[in-house]
This record gives sequence, C-alpha cells and structure tokens, in this order.
Amino acid sequence: MPLPDALARATFPAPVLHVLRRLGDAGYRSWLVGGAVRDLLLHRARDANDFDVATPALPEQVAALFPKVIPTGIEHGTVTVLVGGEPIEVTTFRGEGEYKDGRRPESVTFHEDLEADLARRDFTINALALDPLAGELRDPFGGEADLRRRLIRAVGDPVARFGEDGLRPMRAVRFAAQLGYSLDPATEEAIRGALPIVRKVSRERIADELTRLVVAPDAPRAVDLMRTTGLLATVLPALAGRPERELDHAVAVLAATPGEPALRLAALLHALPAEDVGRTLLDLRLSRRISDETAALVRAHVCRLDGSRALPASPADVRRWLSAAGPARAPLLLELARAEAAAMGAQVGGDQRAVHALSEAIARIRRERDPLTPQDLALDGRAVMRILGAGPGPHVGEALRHLLERVLAEPRENDEARLTEALVHWWDARGRRL
Repeated sequence: MPLPDALARATFPAPVLHVLRRLGDAGYRSWLVGGAVRDLLLHRARDANDFDVATPALPEQVAALFPKVIPTGIEHGTVTVLVGGEPIEVTTFRGEGEYKDGRRPESVTFHEDLEADLARRDFTINALALDPLAGELRDPFGGEADLRRRLIRAVGDPVARFGEDGLRPMRAVRFAAQLGYSLDPATEEAIRGALPIVRKVSRERIADELTRLVVAPDAPRAVDLMRTTGLLATVLPALAGRPERELDHAVAVLAATPGEPALRLAALLHALPAEDVGRTLLDLRLSRRISDETAALVRAHVCRLDGSRALPASPADVRRWLSAAGPARAPLLLELARAEAAAMGAQVGGDQRAVHALSEAIARIRRERDPLTPQDLALDGRAVMRILGAGPGPHVGEALRHLLERVLAEPRENDEARLTEALVHWWDARGRRL
C-alpha cells in the first residue's frame, strides 16, 4: 500500500537501516514492526533501540551476518544485533502454539510469512510492518484506520487474543490511557471474560503495566475502564471495594496530580485504610523505590475526603511534618495537597488558601535553613556519646530524637552549647540509665 505521509517523511537511525540492508542483501527481506511503526504514524520520534526488526531469517542465520550478536531470547527467535553500540532486536517470523497458562505459548515455530507473524500480535495498531528501504507498509488488519479512528481493537478474535496473554487486557486499557483512544466494543467486552486469565499473570508484570497506566495522560479514564470491565477488582481489590464516592474522589485527585508514578499511585490509594495501603503495595510487588515512596506519601498526606483536614499551620507543626515525611518529599506532598483541594472543590478541606499558606511556610523554612533531620543538629552521635560519657546504644538515637524535637519547636536552640545543656538535663532526668 502507498506510504502515508508520516512514514514517507520519517527518518530512520543509521544502525536500523544497516541491519535491514544487511539482511536484505543476504536474501532475507525484513521489516520494522509494532510500536515503532505506530508511533511514526503518530509523528512520534523513536530512538534506534526502540525499533524492532522482524525477519524470515532464522536466529543462527542472523547471527552469521553480524559481528556482534547477543542471543537475548533465541528460543523465541530473538537476537540483539549491536551496531555502533546500538542494540537492535531482530526476531524471526514465528507462530505460537497453545497458551495453557495465559502467559506464554507452549511452543514456537518459525516461518517466512509476515502476515501470519503480524496475526499473533495484540492490537491492530501494533500489527503494522514497514520496509523503509522499499517504501512499503503492510497493514493486514486495519491498524492505520484504527489510529485515525482513535480506536484500540484486538487483532482477530479478542477473546482468543486475551486468552493467549492475560496481560493484554491491562495493555488495552493502558494504550487507551496513553493515546486518549476508545476501546472497540468487542475488545472491551472480551476483557470481562478474560479476568481469570489476568489473575494468572505475575504480579510484577501487572505492576509494570499499572505504573505505566497511572502516569498516562488519560489515566483517570483508564481507571474508569478498569472499574467497568472488572479489572480494578482483579488488580486492586481493596480499592475496588471502597464506596463509589471514595473511588470517584480518588480518581479526581489522580486527575489533578502531575504524572509521577509514586505521586499518582499515592493519589489513587490515599483513601484506603493504612493497613490496606501497605498490603496493596506489597501484593503489587512494585519496585522498592516506587513502593516505599508511595507508602511515605500516603502516610504523610493529611487531607481526607471526610473533612478531617489537618494541614500543618504553625511553623513548628510544619517543621515536624516535614521532618516526619522527609524534607525531600515536600514538593510531591504539596502537589498531593493541591490535588486534594482541587478535587474537593467547595467541600470541607478543599481550601487552596491553606495549601498556599503551607507552601509559603515550607519556602520560609528552607530559606532560613531550619533543622529538620538529626543530621542537621549541632551535635552528632559521637558528640552525644562524648558528652554523656557513654558508649553506643539505643540511648544515642533517643537522645538525638529528643534534641531534634527541641529544635523543631524552636530552631534557635540548634546551638552546640544549648544542645549540650539540654542533653545533660535529659540524661539526668532519665537517671543516666544505659
């Protein structure tokens, strides 16, 4: 078919063209496939290592053509060709046997049929193949038309596609969120019947899709799709079990936050009881960094839908709040508070002025460099042991916490002489017990 203008005007990285030419010269006409072709049609640039090459050449035939090849997934027909330091994935056209576990095929067979290779892919917008050397696009399932219609549609029978891989329903919703597209009715309906297959997918793969989904431009609509299709009850049962008003509010807060993973997840989960937040994050098996950051943001977030807003107001309370949350989290916590206020509107707690006052207080604390952590104290652990004449032990941490509380209440107390005096009094009051 004639090349659409977006592809006719596209440029391609030299390493990618080198791989295609080398394969073609050896008699193996090869194609760029999948997401890279989709994104080019959407006028989105791609790096060299984002291009996937599909070829009729067997893995060993590909390996024989290039000096540096890594057998990254050779049992599935994939090798990585290194060209000028750039990794290019090359995969042999393949067919797949029966899927018994909803995750991977029981067998893989290699062949030379491009259309049959495209037929095994998930959605029509990903079942596209481009030969930039010959200037030819192959689109046997109408993916380009679906891009124009802003539609996510499964290749062939959606029930069969979702039965093959239980992650595909999550991917359908994620693509809808990223692109702002609708789900084809038959594809959306097939998600409901695929929920038992979704449950077979590893939590790590689910967590990866969820993380990508929540930062997407249209994440709130994606969460609504998860609710209506049953995916939310499957993936986040604690959240799905909350009253509708609370769930609507969580989505509204999500919509008002910037697209940062931990922040978006905190917005979505903040209405859960504390024990459910921890259990949900543990069950998702997110990366440690995202999980810990999400939990910390939810713990420190002080606005609630029930009106029990407790934004810290006095300078001492703001310092204590920052100290407990971690000073580096202040920007994200402010974003969460702003989103909460925006979602509440005229309701109790929806006071943007209080959030603005908190932001000003934080700026003042930073400007004046008020101490917020034990590391900011004029005395460290070694000084505490020297002054007390005591060795290491739990008492050192207790002493530093006592001194920190003192300077959080009054930053001018952060003076070596004053803290020394306060430390001795504290030590005497507790009977100098080790």
